Amino acid sequence: MSLTADLPVGDLQFYDNYVPALAPGNWRITVGHTLAGVVTGDLGAIQNMVVSAPQFAVDTNAVLNQYPPAGSTGQYAQVLPHIVLNDALLPWERTMTGSSDNPWLALLVLGEDEIVGGTGSPTRAQAGTVTSFLSADPAVLKPDITQEGDVADTDPCAFIQLSTTLFTALTPRLTELRFLAHCRQSNIADKAEQGLEANGLFSVVVGNRFPAAPAQGGPGVQKSIAHLVSLEGLEPYLVDQPDFGGFTSVALISLASWTFNTMADQLQDFRGLMENLVAQEYDGTTCAPDGLWLRLPEPSPAIDTGTPAGAEADRRLADGFVPTPYQFRTGEQTFAWYRGPCVPVLTMPLSDGTLLPTADAALIYQSAFGVFDASLATAWQTGRALALADRAFGQALYDFRQRGHQLTDSLLQRLQSDAFSADQIAGLSGNTLVQDEFLQFLTSDLPSAPGLAGAARPATGPLPAGAAPDLDPDPSRDLDPDPVTAVKNFLADAQAQALIADETQDALLPVATWLANLLLLYPVPFNLLVPDGRMLAPETLRFFYLDGNWLRALTDGALSVGMQSSRDSFFTEIMGDVIRQAATTAAQALRARRIGVDPPAAEAAENLVSGFLLRSAVVSGWPNLAVHGSVGGEDLRILRMDRLADDLLFCLFWGVPDCVEFAEPQEGFRFGVDDDGNVPVRQPLAGGSVPLGTQLATPLPLVPGSLRAGGHNVLDVATAAQQIQGALSAARVAVDDFGPADFALQMVKSPEAIKFTSPTG
Repeated sequence: MSLTADLPVGDLQFYDNYVPALAPGNWRITVGHTLAGVVTGDLGAIQNMVVSAPQFAVDTNAVLNQYPPAGSTGQYAQVLPHIVLNDALLPWERTMTGSSDNPWLALLVLGEDEIVGGTGSPTRAQAGTVTSFLSADPAVLKPDITQEGDVADTDPCAFIQLSTTLFTALTPRLTELRFLAHCRQSNIADKAEQGLEANGLFSVVVGNRFPAAPAQGGPGVQKSIAHLVSLEGLEPYLVDQPDFGGFTSVALISLASWTFNTMADQLQDFRGLMENLVAQEYDGTTCAPDGLWLRLPEPSPAIDTGTPAGAEADRRLADGFVPTPYQFRTGEQTFAWYRGPCVPVLTMPLSDGTLLPTADAALIYQSAFGVFDASLATAWQTGRALALADRAFGQALYDFRQRGHQLTDSLLQRLQSDAFSADQIAGLSGNTLVQDEFLQFLTSDLPSAPGLAGAARPATGPLPAGAAPDLDPDPSRDLDPDPVTAVKNFLADAQAQALIADETQDALLPVATWLANLLLLYPVPFNLLVPDGRMLAPETLRFFYLDGNWLRALTDGALSVGMQSSRDSFFTEIMGDVIRQAATTAAQALRARRIGVDPPAAEAAENLVSGFLLRSAVVSGWPNLAVHGSVGGEDLRILRMDRLADDLLFCLFWGVPDCVEFAEPQEGFRFGVDDDGNVPVRQPLAGGSVPLGTQLATPLPLVPGSLRAGGHNVLDVATAAQQIQGALSAARVAVDDFGPADFALQMVKSPEAIKFTSPTG
């Protein structure tokens, strides 16, 4: 299988399967030697090995997505449930009798009353060990499988039991299995960080049964249970009329399971959840997008803005501040304003570029109202606390300062050395040694030189006291005789800073990387990002800008650790811009390194970071939710996107988007039919009259005509595949070797998406 290396963000590529080169099991490698005319005897070696593959259980991390989402309620009666696996090989890692292309997994959709036993579990699964499961039972058919060498008898497993009648009615036929599993490749650049494969390749197992809908006049929801089961060892029974002998039920290993509810209206499906978020943009029937900013809701009763104090309080709340309890060192109680880094307004940068030396220096006092603003002081103290808690960062910061001090001293000494000319001084580096220049002078200039000092010393003389070096000095001047002033003058020079920054890159890298994580707020406690729960109630979407002043105070606090002298302080202050720029550069590339994908993105017109917080069941239901932020139609770089909780998504953009789109994940496309039981026949071939995947003119009626007899809503996959092939032939786009990827392309239901657009965009 050849993967698409440059799959665009938002596109999806289907593959029939991903069959491993070596089947699982116990293997023996035998090596022997023979030489013509020589008796070698038993010269050779034997090596036993086990090719491991899941057999009775799979890692919970292997399950990436499920549809319908676990625990959700929605309109699922026209959907074939499916499960997305993070391991692209998993459905084909074990061999089924008859064909290596057949997956050993199947997804069964069941009702509670259709499963035998397991009443103590929400999914009606029973727990046991491998030995107890495989032990013979005269009434229960067990799969005919051989326990692998790396599986212990006491290993736990889960299983379900079905009556033989239901087993035949619900399970796919052996000839249908290949159509119910395939691989999907998607670009993961628009996904939250979840340790996904950089190539974006996933496997998908699809159910063959439509969930039961509520009965006419019955209860509002109908519960369904989905089980990913192993069919290995049950091949003889995956036919139309199997012979079960004296068995009355069948036991199947359950590798994953979940429940969901089907209802007639749209309350908790993707569309319903997102429309609820859109409704928050409206005040009655009037569009009021200001309601989507991250700040406290308007108080009730409203603040009296007729007084200066009331007007100030109203302005503070609108700007994202929260009143919090505050205690003076003397023990007096009052309140202070606090605002985190996620703000609803653009902030003006601090005019003073120097470092904030202490938290007190960052504390703002409003004398007109007698109230403190503790926002920046909190940020500074947070940065310091996080730095003190990380020994590795403290050591890296110390090493960087020491390297800077050593380089400064070394370069200053060489500036005063007689071994350097003016152009050599301008090109000084930390790797240039005075003795190197002296040896070169000895080998080249000594025969014609009247004296060492006269030949090596710049001809134009010493540098006068008090002059600031520019790294390209007039050699007739000397540095300031006061060493402290000389160091300060040297470090204050822009060329010196650039040279030191260049020569300390290796030492600066771990510092910049740690600060990049800090700038993207990874280690910052959530209560500092959202200080009041009312700012982010359940089922809400809130946008914000990142406050550069808060981030600066945060980094200043982190850089304050390990200060041992005024020289440390001065060096950190002078190099502050260099450190911040290095951290900002590292932050822009951090997500690309973490997920292994660096998608093309538009460059931000301004040095601004914006983002959103989404707290909704749509996050837990669609953990691989796709997000795109764009400006002028060009995608912005996503600096960070991850789930802070099951229902909470946090995202940062490099720039300010004028449009943010939320979409169901490409690899999690739904399978099924529309409300009329039709499938939209799509162009299956590239290079045709219309692009690959384009919907053709006439949809194909598929349901109920291709359902199995018996009234269980089970799709006859073989019949459905034949009908789809016939429709493609009629449309003059026939596929010679119609396979799982072709079937998947025809059966997918297009993902739903919603866009939030800036009123000025």
